[in-house]
Amino acid sequence: MPKGDKAEALMETLIDVVWTAHKLRAAGSGTGAVNASGGGTWGVLHTLVLHGPKTVPQIARMRPVARQHIQTLANELAGQGLITFQDNPNHKRSKLVVLTEAGKAHHDKVKTGLLKALGEISRDLAQDDVEATARVLTHIMTELDRRIAADEA
Repeated sequence: MPKGDKAEALMETLIDVVWTAHKLRAAGSGTGAVNASGGGTWGVLHTLVLHGPKTVPQIARMRPVARQHIQTLANELAGQGLITFQDNPNHKRSKLVVLTEAGKAHHDKVKTGLLKALGEISRDLAQDDVEATARVLTHIMTELDRRIAADEA
């Protein structure tokens, strides 16, 4: 890759991010972070921790994945008592997905495990490098959100 070619370097970095996400998902299969079919159960719980009750379509748009995928995960999580469906005052048919105390406890347990593992993985990394990576990824996500919103308008 030619030095200074930001687009090429960024593309390679994003490919690495995707591969890392896949490996993290595989590693999380025994931790409760993903379900048996590889669905991101912890991601749904984490979305609710960060943003409060949301509808299935709202969660799907935030992640972004198919609404049907989130509905399947939500049904599974409800069956485990980790979330509930409550009436939505803003929409008669689209229920709110609400985190239960058991769901919050499960989220926190998985998060603790993730932080421990990531702490071990990151022990040889400089704090400035980790923070720079986070800033770059946040910039990319913000720019992509802006472009998606512009395309939908």
